[in-house]
Amino acid sequence: MNIFDVFIVQPILNALLFLYEYTANFGISIIIFTIFVRLALWPLLKKQLHQTRLMRQIQPELKKIKQKTKGNRQLEGQMMMELYREKGIKPFSSIFILLIQLPIFIGIYQVINVISNHQDQIARHLYNFVKELPRVSETLAASGKHFNEQFLGLFDLTQAAISPKGFSITLALLALVAGIVQYVQTKQLLPKSGEQKKLRDILREASQGKQADQSDISTAMGNQMAVLMPIMLTGISLYLPGAVVLYYAMSSFVAVIQQHLALKQDEEEMIDLVEKPAKQREKRGKNGTVVRIKTAKEAQLVAKPRKQKRRKKGSR
Repeated sequence: MNIFDVFIVQPILNALLFLYEYTANFGISIIIFTIFVRLALWPLLKKQLHQTRLMRQIQPELKKIKQKTKGNRQLEGQMMMELYREKGIKPFSSIFILLIQLPIFIGIYQVINVISNHQDQIARHLYNFVKELPRVSETLAASGKHFNEQFLGLFDLTQAAISPKGFSITLALLALVAGIVQYVQTKQLLPKSGEQKKLRDILREASQGKQADQSDISTAMGNQMAVLMPIMLTGISLYLPGAVVLYYAMSSFVAVIQQHLALKQDEEEMIDLVEKPAKQREKRGKNGTVVRIKTAKEAQLVAKPRKQKRRKKGSR
């Protein structure tokens, strides 16, 4: 086995067959495995989503920088990088997440290839403790004949929607669902419709001699890609094994939930950061008076009257 097989394919295959031991269904094993992967990546994904939200929030400041620099690209780049440092933004942090998820996606494809086309090689990929599991050992002894490759009896996870064996409507629907969920996942991270121009409007203004704003172009392109990418991936998914499409669809579905929770929490934390100093400074009572917020107990000072000896007139 090569390095990729040892560090990616082999752990994925063993994890899936370990789950298969207790689920007796390969599709459910993939769903559980996908949830575990997304949960393991949660800290990194949360940081990425925080960066995405910060990038959306600084768009007005980026426009101001563009107006100040008046076409000076070098100065514009320097001011943008200074703004990124000030806000704690790392523009290329999302690439790291992609580099982690891409090998897993390829590894799933390789695992399906081994299970469907090279069942005689499954044993050499397994760890000893996985080989000894009852259901797995029975499957290996039967050369994969007892392996349940169906997902809830709906479709074969080792087959594609479009294959030499024909067309599968259920797998085609799975590919469509994967594309729809991918669209929702991408749309969550884009600015709302009222915050950007459409690409055709930008092109029309450019034809009239008006200089287009780079942030408007980026946003418009992002909206276009949010539609085109799911369509392209749906088309590709028609030719991929059902297990890969199921992993892709489930991963996107869990990502939608994670993004919703992270962005909501991120927004609440930012609101708290803004409101907390004001709340610490003062709190208005019911009668409109301003009172200090302090939890310290009021000290009761007991002042003893001073006994001063008054000198009598004429006394020394």
